[in-house]
Amino acid sequence: MAGGTWKRGDVAAGYLSERSHFIPDRARQIEVLVRVARSADRPPARILDLGAGDGVLLECLLEAFPEATGVAVDFSPVMVEKASQRLSRFGSRATITEGDLGSPAWLESVDPPFDAVVSGLAIHHLTNDRKRALYREIFGLLNPGSTFLNCEHVASRGPWAQSMYDDAVSESIWRRRQDQGESVSFEEVRAEYVNRPDRADNILSPVEDQSAWLREIGFRDVDCFWKYFELAIFGGRRP
Repeated sequence: MAGGTWKRGDVAAGYLSERSHFIPDRARQIEVLVRVARSADRPPARILDLGAGDGVLLECLLEAFPEATGVAVDFSPVMVEKASQRLSRFGSRATITEGDLGSPAWLESVDPPFDAVVSGLAIHHLTNDRKRALYREIFGLLNPGSTFLNCEHVASRGPWAQSMYDDAVSESIWRRRQDQGESVSFEEVRAEYVNRPDRADNILSPVEDQSAWLREIGFRDVDCFWKYFELAIFGGRRP
C-alpha cells in the first residue's frame, strides 16, 4: 500500500494520540456520517470500515445501529491492535482483520455483501488509479440501495486554499497544546504540522474528481455532504 510510513508503530501511535487535535469539527463529521447512513433504504445490518485505524467510525456506527455487525480492515499492526481494543465491547458484532487496500487481495479478508461501507482518512494514501479501482471493488461489495461514504483528506485546487487549511489545522493544534500548558508558538506548531513524517504519503485528489469517478462506476446520488477546506465527506449509493 502507498503510505508505508503507517506500518511504523511510532507514526501510527502518534496519529492516534493527536487525531482529536488536528481534525476540526470531528463531532459534526460523525453526525453527518450517521445521518447519511440512516437515510439509506434500510438500516445497515452489515457495515465495513476500510482503513479503519483504531475503529472509531465503526464504533460510532455500531452504537447508532445496535442490530448491526461490522468489519474493520487496516494494514497497520498498531491500528489493528487498537481497533481490537476499542471494539472489544461489541463482542461478536465486530470483526477486525488485517488487509492492504493497495492491492485487490484485501477482498479475501471480507465476506460480502455489505449494507454500508465507510472509510476515514485512509484512501488518500493510494494512487489515483488504485483509488478508482478500490471504488469499483467497494461498489461490488454493496447490496442494492446501500451506501458508501468516504471521510477523506482531499486536494485543494491551488496553494491559496491549501495554505488556509494548513493554517486552520495548525491553529487547532496550537490552541490545544496551549490549553495543556505547553509553551510553543504557532509558527513552531505549523512547521511541525507541514513537515510531519506521513505527509509525503498523501496522494490527494479533489473531491469533485473523486465524485465523478464514483458516478462513472455506477454510484447514484453522489454528493459531498460536508467539507472544511481539505476535509470532506462524500459518497453515494449503489442502485
